[in-house]
Amino acid sequence: MAESKENREAVLTCPICVETFRKPVMLPCQHSFCRECIGVYADKSKPGQTDEASCGTGSEGIHQLISCPVCRTPTSLGREGVAGLPLNFHLAEIVERFSSAVKFEDDTPYCSLCGDDNQAKAVKFCTDCCLLYCKDCLASFHPMMGAMKRHRLISSLEYLSQETSQRQTTGRDEQTTQQASCARHGQPFGLYCVPCRMVICVGCVVDHPKHAVQDIPSAAENDKPAVLNKTSELEKVLQETKESLSGVTRLHNKIQEAQELHTQEVERAYCAALEALQAWKQQSLDGIKTRYSQWSVECSAVLKHFQLQAQEMERMVQASKDLLASLDVEFLQVSQTCTVSLHWFSCLSCS
Repeated sequence: MAESKENREAVLTCPICVETFRKPVMLPCQHSFCRECIGVYADKSKPGQTDEASCGTGSEGIHQLISCPVCRTPTSLGREGVAGLPLNFHLAEIVERFSSAVKFEDDTPYCSLCGDDNQAKAVKFCTDCCLLYCKDCLASFHPMMGAMKRHRLISSLEYLSQETSQRQTTGRDEQTTQQASCARHGQPFGLYCVPCRMVICVGCVVDHPKHAVQDIPSAAENDKPAVLNKTSELEKVLQETKESLSGVTRLHNKIQEAQELHTQEVERAYCAALEALQAWKQQSLDGIKTRYSQWSVECSAVLKHFQLQAQEMERMVQASKDLLASLDVEFLQVSQTCTVSLHWFSCLSCS
């Protein structure tokens, strides 16, 4: 049993501080540590160990990089640092339950019959005998037969719970009694001094000579109408405040509705203007395309015409040069025709 308890404590121990986990957080490698411990560990890590996040640049995109104290797996702490590590809720719940169980186990009462040298933990409490019994003493001294057969036995844990509840109730009763008693004389408040407007006890009467004194119920009844009147006045003010609040709420709703309406009008006007602008753009582009396409066709035709003329003129120039280089007899036979052709091409190019 002790070995099992030690194993549980080992599992619930932080590897850094070697104590029970306090607000355990978990790294991506699944190892858990106290939030405070991993924070101190991160602060002691080398400042140069950083990880530049791909989502940003500058100081906001550089995250601290630490190694897991157990498996040394690199871990980027992210923009929030240690505060951004997820809390291991399952482990935290186990630690809380284990701590409560250990505390409750340590508070378990001892047997009323065992000797001081060998006291054992009690397992039962007899409500009739008003004694706690361990397992051995219960079998030896409280057999469930004869007169003891009708005795009521409850577990020691139930007895401890009842005792704790009773102590808490007693503590509250004592506190209430102390608050309702005079701190000076230790007597309960039973009188009310009218001039001083304070509750007093019988022993305080000598400190209030010739003052009008009333008993507590009568004084309370005398003061209640004034408090009731002020309460009624405050209720009226509260009603007026609620009406004002309702009016302001309606006005606020109207403002929001008007804002939404005007926003929609601007959006519609913008869409209409954008649609008209896009139509004008398309119309203008179509006109430009048609006009310049026609000019391009006409220019291409003229260009082709001049290209043909240039080719023919080049042919005639070359023929004339060949004729000039021929024999005089051959030249004289065709010179007149060549001259006429050259003149014709010259006039054609000028036109």
